Formats: sequence, structure tokens, C-alpha cells
Amino acid sequence: MFTAQQIRHGMTVNDTHGLHIGTVDKVRDYVVELTREGFADGLHHFVPLAAVTNVDGNAMLVDPGHATTIEAVEGAVAYARGHPSMTNRSDAVFGTPGDASGMGGWGAR
Repeated sequence: MFTAQQIRHGMTVNDTHGLHIGTVDKVRDYVVELTREGFADGLHHFVPLAAVTNVDGNAMLVDPGHATTIEAVEGAVAYARGHPSMTNRSDAVFGTPGDASGMGGWGAR
């Protein structure tokens, strides 16, 4: 088990498949901000603390596919807000009770 306080500037970040992701810049709220170095887009990338699986010495291990830019997150949110399925918010996001989705009555339609 680890705490966010164990994550320090300069730590190496690898995913659980052994791929080098980046280097820790700082921890902000619920995300780890990585340095810009090593990313072709020249932007800071972020990893949610929930995706961190272990902190050991000077290395942090994360689940694969979680390093992303704030711009990518904002783009995904903007896409979701503009999607036609979001125009009628009277239905619950995860379906309605008894919709036979197999998800306890609250599955997606």
C-alpha cells in the first residue's frame, strides 16, 4: 500500500507492462502531473492517483493507458456534452430501473 505523499518529483513512471511513461513533476489533488520531457506534444500529461498501483523507491507503477493531457480530457467532456444522447437528460445516465440491461436495473440503453 502507498500514499500520495510517497510520490515525489523526479520519480520514474512505468506502466504494469514495463513501458516507461514519464517522470513525476508534482502531485495535484487527485492526479500526478508528469514532466513535459519525453512527450512529442510538449504538454504536461497527467495520471489519476487511482491508476497508481505501487510506489517503490524512486519508481511509480501505473495501470496502462492512463497518462493523458488535460486537453484530451476537456475534448472528451466537450464531445460527450455535445453528443445527441445528452440532449434529453430526463433519463438517468446509466439507464432506468427495469430496462433489462443486466446491470441491476440501471444499465445503459
